[in-house]
Amino acid sequence: MSRRSKWTILLDKYDLPDKKKSTLSKFFNVEMDILDDVYDRGLAAARNTGTRPSVKSDDQWARARLSKFLVRLDRARKGKAIKEGRGEDNDLILKALNKKKSEIIFI
Repeated sequence: MSRRSKWTILLDKYDLPDKKKSTLSKFFNVEMDILDDVYDRGLAAARNTGTRPSVKSDDQWARARLSKFLVRLDRARKGKAIKEGRGEDNDLILKALNKKKSEIIFI
């Protein structure tokens, strides 16, 4: 078994019936198009820049990125600070929340 992402572990703390994208979309109240964009970016990142040796597939990397996005989205909705930088999908968080950059707390 490969090492689990800290974001996947954090996502497990939510009371989710399963981890299908359709379920995640409903649970976190996010459009499927946005989740598809995050997943596609994760696949592209895995294919273009590579992954850690413990990651067995591009899908695993994309799923971890999706988990990271959802946890960060939940934190932003609660008014908590989220990190700003490359690979953080902040543009999609703003799109999902329908807010401007000045309305979110970035660190």
